[in-house]
Amino acid sequence: MPKPLLSADAIFDEALCVLAEEGAAGLTIRNLAGRLRCSNKTLYQQVGAHEVLVRGVVARAFAQLELGFSNDAPWEAAVESWCTALRAELLDHPDLCKLMTTADRDVVVDHVGQLMAVLERDGFTHGQAVRAGGILAHVTLSMTLSDVAAPGQWDDPRVFATTVQWLIQGMALMRSQTSSPRRNQSRSASGRSRRRAVKRSVS
Repeated sequence: MPKPLLSADAIFDEALCVLAEEGAAGLTIRNLAGRLRCSNKTLYQQVGAHEVLVRGVVARAFAQLELGFSNDAPWEAAVESWCTALRAELLDHPDLCKLMTTADRDVVVDHVGQLMAVLERDGFTHGQAVRAGGILAHVTLSMTLSDVAAPGQWDDPRVFATTVQWLIQGMALMRSQTSSPRRNQSRSASGRSRRRAVKRSVS
């Protein structure tokens, strides 16, 4: 009786184990095939080329992250908490950072959507929340990935904290320039439209 073909889910689950146990260097088709006791051809058939495998691993790893940010706090504290939590998760997973490229920006969409909900709750228009969420995600990812790849004087936590405070000040100014009627209208944006907007903002 022929051996059942491995599912893509099983392959990605094992790939996540490889990443946790052996780091980014261990995430090769040959190594993964050996652990799964299958042929390289089977992996290519089920998940595609190595690059597709890596992008899928990054997406699944991010989907498992739980950002414990203060979403019930005022927006300023929530923003600071969100950026700090995302950075902390990335620093706790340096091998995941090593795999990430600009092609992986969409993996933060759900997390940005959670932050946008807080901003819209506290009076930002939908458009402002989209713009702010995209910028905060970009800055947090860029600074953290850079710090992991090339540690040095700029990876001082105070540098990141100061940058986030500057962004919060800019957001406060942007929010103050918006009239109340427009802020109220922004709260009607659906979760689906928020997700589409976030994907555009981080792409």
